[in-house]
Amino acid sequence: MGDGHANRELETLLELSRALDGTPNGVDAARRALRALVAPGAFAAGEGWWRSGSDAGLLPLGAGEVDERPAAAVVDAVMAAGRPRRHEGWWLVPVVDEGVLGLRGGPDVSGAFLAGIAELLAATLRGSHLRRSLGEKEAQRSRLLQALLTAQEEERSRIARDLHDQIGQSLTALLLGLDRQLERPGGSAEEIESELRRLRRLTEVTLADVRRIALDLRPAVLDEFGLAAALRRFVRELHERYGVAVSVLVDVPDRLSRQVETVLYRVAQEALTNVVRHAQAAEASIVVTVAQGAVQLVVEDDGVGFDPSALAPAERIGLIGMRERLELLGGSLRLESAPGSGCSVHARLPLP
Repeated sequence: MGDGHANRELETLLELSRALDGTPNGVDAARRALRALVAPGAFAAGEGWWRSGSDAGLLPLGAGEVDERPAAAVVDAVMAAGRPRRHEGWWLVPVVDEGVLGLRGGPDVSGAFLAGIAELLAATLRGSHLRRSLGEKEAQRSRLLQALLTAQEEERSRIARDLHDQIGQSLTALLLGLDRQLERPGGSAEEIESELRRLRRLTEVTLADVRRIALDLRPAVLDEFGLAAALRRFVRELHERYGVAVSVLVDVPDRLSRQVETVLYRVAQEALTNVVRHAQAAEASIVVTVAQGAVQLVVEDDGVGFDPSALAPAERIGLIGMRERLELLGGSLRLESAPGSGCSVHARLPLP
């Protein structure tokens, strides 16, 4: 083939590249490619075969007059082989594992030209998949941000109620009791002692409430004694409040970094909160181990289970939050569950 022929092929590929710019999906890419290759006269006719779900389906993408098309078995064979093929006047060009482009009635073309068509379409599809993935990720982040803002306001409201309804009332009662003693200095020793004991008990309850609120915000035991102690304290309180028995096994050689311990604690906390709210479980377990340069957290329960693929977007917020925490440190989250089979949450974080 001469230089003129090679130049025409290059110009055709440039036109095809411009036509494919910004293509949203594979079907649209195939249609644009056929128009770009057939309309200018490079080929007399064209057809596209594209996957629909797990099956290859013939799409109405024809361009030009098409009397006879290659049989489905021929198209499948080209797809399986993964390389262009000449068949009864058709050039059949596979595009990754998405489909096959058929071109008919054109001049003899080089293998590089056909490979260029396939690569342009493949690159377009990769870009389309990437944009769609980024769009889905951005939508997830937006939902998570909204959920976090809502949760933040709810947490502030809860803390405000605790301060007002419990600590505020207790301190008010304590103040009134002290005022009463100051206004009645002539009471008997027994009355004074009884009132002071009551005020002491009230002070102890108030102090316990302050410690509980502080623990909910940030467990001091996590910073002072590490992940194992913090998890054992959390599951003990969970059992006292809700009756769910949770076993804890933490087998790590040394203290982990503060960031890693915080992320693993919050993931376990969220997973067990979901157990209490939704699982109807009698027992659950937490296992933390280190292997192959990573720390693994597994939270399992014997509850009712669910279908992860059937979760509504609002029901995915907790899972998205756990995954985001882990991914910020290069980790990952995997969920295993089915109706009637309980649930397992697997979190993995690489160690520095």
